[in-house]
Amino acid sequence: MKTFFVFILALVLFSGCAEERKFVKNPLGKEDILLCQAEGYSPFAGFYNNTSQIDRIAFPGFFTGEGDASSTVVSRVIGEDNLVRELRKGDAVTAVDGTPVTSGKQYAQLVQGYNPDQTVIFTFRRLNREFSLAIRLNTLYAPLFYSLVADRLNAGNKTSIAVIPSANTAAQNSNLNVSGLIENDKSLISSSYEKMLLDEFRPFAGFSVIDRDMLENIMKEVTFQKSGFVDDQTIVRIGKMTGATHLMFVTLSRYDDSTAYVERLVEVESTKVLYSNNYKIMKPKVVKKKVYEEEGEGRRRDKKDDKPVIIINNINNNGGFNNTTINNK
Repeated sequence: MKTFFVFILALVLFSGCAEERKFVKNPLGKEDILLCQAEGYSPFAGFYNNTSQIDRIAFPGFFTGEGDASSTVVSRVIGEDNLVRELRKGDAVTAVDGTPVTSGKQYAQLVQGYNPDQTVIFTFRRLNREFSLAIRLNTLYAPLFYSLVADRLNAGNKTSIAVIPSANTAAQNSNLNVSGLIENDKSLISSSYEKMLLDEFRPFAGFSVIDRDMLENIMKEVTFQKSGFVDDQTIVRIGKMTGATHLMFVTLSRYDDSTAYVERLVEVESTKVLYSNNYKIMKPKVVKKKVYEEEGEGRRRDKKDDKPVIIINNINNNGGFNNTTINNK
């Protein structure tokens, strides 16, 4: 009996701490369905700057990929507890607000027709059982490059990207080992972009990144312009030798006060530039701040131990700059 009461008490406590489960009326005329909240998401958030070209898309809190027989299936869930608890990797998306899902491309078009904060009824199939969730959409903040690749993969087109790095420096510091810095920057570009691409697109069966060692051997024979450009014939040649459908050119340039990035996504078959973007990350700037001592009768004199002040240029959401001042005590 004592064990039974302990069990009941634990059950009550657990129920009290559990996240509230709200249900809404199903506009499709069936039983009420669980209301879930998607989380906002920013691909490449650790690297991309607010001045990048950003696409804002309604996001249901889960990503999809290709399933069996060209079905659209859940590949990753990003939402509050109810959504994470209800959805599983591999659940097939069968309908959006009652409209049957027939392909990955059509599904993407359905979702993109909504706005963030709208509540949409998604129907899923797990084995032989169908179930629905009412999901309040959030926002996916994505570089336009991300949207281009995602649309292609959702349409069932295999995509293989080769990251082509280049770097230069205009910094005037005579202590710099320029050649070593450039090689390090190229390695940084390759590893960073490859990781970001794989993190975001790994769930898609049709996605791959070209092996870096193979690329390095091929690129030894390629001459870059200072801007990181190569001619159309070289683009096609690299594509044939690697099997890449797209080349992602990234140039990193270091200056005394900033680091600049230039990105270009090129389709190998047409040599057409599908995406081009550039942005700059400012370095912290150290200035001297006058410190005074009061001498009486409103007079002041300079202190000799001036404190350095770091002014950081933060890029705001409008593309402008905010000055943040930090006293270095």
